[in-house]
Amino acid sequence: MILDKRSFKIDKANAMAMISGYVNNNEKTHQAIWCDVIRKPFPMLITLNRTTTKFPMSRVGNSLNTDNYSIPLKYIAIFDSEYSIRNDMKLWEKICTNGLFDIWDPYAPYRRFAESKADEKQYRIQIIRVWEIENQFYDSDIRHASDRIDHISKENRTVSLKSPVINDEEFKNIKMLLAESIAPFRTQNFYFSRKY
Repeated sequence: MILDKRSFKIDKANAMAMISGYVNNNEKTHQAIWCDVIRKPFPMLITLNRTTTKFPMSRVGNSLNTDNYSIPLKYIAIFDSEYSIRNDMKLWEKICTNGLFDIWDPYAPYRRFAESKADEKQYRIQIIRVWEIENQFYDSDIRHASDRIDHISKENRTVSLKSPVINDEEFKNIKMLLAESIAPFRTQNFYFSRKY
């Protein structure tokens, strides 16, 4: 598998929820959804945004203590599928409390889209699967282009998958829960899916 030159640079809270998981109501879970308005060039190496998120977090998110969170550069994000949705506070109140996106206050994803300059038709929730890879990149392989963009400077970006962070059963359950949760808020009757 060949990674895109650009990395999937995300907030520490998102990375922790996707890679390490978090405990809520005595149950460990992982985040596998992502809000976006443009399609990214997956698969991508995950790197961390060094700045603090500007979006409000929930009680669960605030309890994560992500300030010192770090990861080895051996996790990649692979796109699974996406749904076009309507930006509705009722949608986010549901998704941010049912185990899918619990680290965020419902206003966070709502604001993410509301402040976007993109056409409403571009609003979508993506399902991302995180994999650990056999290879490991190092800081010297990464060029920090901006606060929000990193590039892999290493010429060879071919990687081998080791194992998914979320097992098949948990991932299937997340996908089913998301499909049920967003049904009243979808703007299209189909969803886009691509396999690598």
